[in-house]
Amino acid sequence: MATSRRRFIGTALAAGFASSRALAGTAPRYDAKEYRTGALGKIVGTLPPGRYDVHVHVYPGKADPGKLVASFAEAGLQGGCIFSERPIKWEESWPDPLPPGEAMDRVIEWASGSPTIYPFYWIDPVRPDAVDLVDMAVEKGIYGFKVIRGEGKPVDEKSLPVYARIAKHNKPVTFHSGILWDGRPSSDNFRPANWEGLLAVPGLRFALAHISWPWCDECIAVYGKLLNAVLKHGEKVPEMFIDTTPGTPRIYRREALTKVFTVGYDIFDHVMFGSDCRTASYNAKWTKGWFTVDDGVYAELGLDGNAVDSIYRTAVQRYLFGGDNSNRKVPTPDGSEKRT
Repeated sequence: MATSRRRFIGTALAAGFASSRALAGTAPRYDAKEYRTGALGKIVGTLPPGRYDVHVHVYPGKADPGKLVASFAEAGLQGGCIFSERPIKWEESWPDPLPPGEAMDRVIEWASGSPTIYPFYWIDPVRPDAVDLVDMAVEKGIYGFKVIRGEGKPVDEKSLPVYARIAKHNKPVTFHSGILWDGRPSSDNFRPANWEGLLAVPGLRFALAHISWPWCDECIAVYGKLLNAVLKHGEKVPEMFIDTTPGTPRIYRREALTKVFTVGYDIFDHVMFGSDCRTASYNAKWTKGWFTVDDGVYAELGLDGNAVDSIYRTAVQRYLFGGDNSNRKVPTPDGSEKRT
């Protein structure tokens, strides 16, 4: 707690969490020889130092990957994850959704400007052909999936085979969780406890976005429950991540982050930053404003450089590519701790 904000920020910069080039508004660089590449020429395994935004949306319109790279650089970002356009038409005034293959191609094009911008496909998990669409997306080079179930619970008999196929391909999935400003009575579908059904999908990596605001306590409780579940089901239980995308208005931000990082659960490499910005109009000022707020909270909590790098980079790395579950601390109801 005694760590000063100035000392904290200095430590973070010295550790390379945001490169000087990125902070200066120029495209970040790295030595390509040090990194492996996978589908679409993306870096896989280990992410270059820097900050990553895991929650960016593609809206209808022509792709401009160079503009997105420049916007990320202006915000001090090395890269991130971007979601394809909505797969369903929730409002009559909205344009018709793109066919799935075109939506995949569009988000891949948006991500083409950098080897550290990863395309995700926003999938409707109750489409009759959803399992086939998972296969199509992976074949095209998609790195993960996005889901918002506006008309029903996020986990049911229709959706479970889709999540199982995502897990089989070793890909992550980000869910909207928490209240959704959609103008309809849908909030009961987005409470975090609804995701307990993913216990039926061994090996799935998934993130609940927005810290599930206003149900942040419930989100943390579900995280603890799934971590504890390894005692009954082994290391292949679903692995939950918390996406801190606002969601949380600023007045609630300190309280929510403090609870996440002081609850006592093993959350290292399982909490990630997101902005909820759009690719075509990425708001670098908005993102940098949240960096200021969040970094101030982390300084007050006394988080060290490794912990902050975890939030902005290595948790994203684990989310995208997986990690070792063999030695995590497991909370138990009596307050003791075991290890996987």
